[in-house]
Amino acid sequence: MFALKAVVATALALYAAAAPNKLHTVQTFAGPVKANSYVVTLKADVSKDALLASQPEIAASVTHPEWDERLLNGFAGVFNQEQLNALRASDAVESIQQDGIYTIQAVQTDAAWGLARLNSETALTGSSTALNYTYTYDESVLGEGVDVYIVDTGINIDHVDFGGRASWGYSAGTLPSVDDHGHGTHVAGIATGTRFGVAKAASAIAVKVLNSGGGGTLADVVSGFNYVLTAATASGRPSIASASLSGGGSAAIDASVQALVDAGIHVVVAAGNNNLNAANYSPARVSAAITVAAAGINDAKASFSNYGNLVDIWAPGVDITSAFIGSTTATHVYSGTSQATPHVSGLAAVYISANGNVPPADLIAGLWSIEGVLTGVPSGTVNRLLHYVPA
Repeated sequence: MFALKAVVATALALYAAAAPNKLHTVQTFAGPVKANSYVVTLKADVSKDALLASQPEIAASVTHPEWDERLLNGFAGVFNQEQLNALRASDAVESIQQDGIYTIQAVQTDAAWGLARLNSETALTGSSTALNYTYTYDESVLGEGVDVYIVDTGINIDHVDFGGRASWGYSAGTLPSVDDHGHGTHVAGIATGTRFGVAKAASAIAVKVLNSGGGGTLADVVSGFNYVLTAATASGRPSIASASLSGGGSAAIDASVQALVDAGIHVVVAAGNNNLNAANYSPARVSAAITVAAAGINDAKASFSNYGNLVDIWAPGVDITSAFIGSTTATHVYSGTSQATPHVSGLAAVYISANGNVPPADLIAGLWSIEGVLTGVPSGTVNRLLHYVPA
């Protein structure tokens, strides 16, 4: 069996192989996976670079070596059985997980009442597909100076609704630097669009981790979060990571989100569209993130929305019109917790404009909302709806 070698002690930590009866168990992923691909988390005192330098056969199979140790001390790769066994036997390794597939959390329909609902004290009575609602906002606090990282399928950065405020930040792996699905553009439009968005002066930065089919690997999602960490800390600007995606529970995803929060980056995530407890899904289950569930125009729980005690807030998520791909003026209608999430991301940017940047925990507590107006909310789930009336 291929064994991990020890590294020179004067320069590097010693990595000894564990006894055969102490092999690490490969954590399975609840859902589809990338074949023979694994996310390897190393122990905190282990140098990833030193380990990979000493093991060229392992290093040659690594597909994601770039992760900052502040986010996740580890890597992902496509490993054969011999390599996997070597990693399982290594004392340098903390855990190994299958590289699962994460997906967008939107359900296509065909119609933007969501902004108007932010202002209203009561449920709206009009059509959810109409575009004649009134939205009142304060032009002095529209998210200027705040960066919203859209961790998704990319952004149609030339769309007129962004007014030049959208830019391309990162594409994971071999993904092209273009939104070839449309979901990310739609989400970005809700968060930061001039017509369709909440934070009409915030910057939208594309972080592409999902492909043209709306799916992406766990490793690519972690790489996207890694980019957010490095870019946001380098910029020093108030930053929000908006992740309208969901998949099975993953310690690597959870740790990555926690690392962003620990760095002072606000993370807003979709509760998921399974009509189940959000505690079963990552990143929704990360308590330090703002987990968003979806409601309809009638202030009822969206039939698809996940729920549970890890949900922080509800927002409009049914029949939401926003920007799309195909042209610089294209629009589309989606429903999902994916659409609820950027309403919160956008209002978070507005909140920061009005109050200055605050620690993530304070933003969760202080974000504008009204209580007790929703129907169909399961027991044990907060009844708190996103709400904004400018002063």
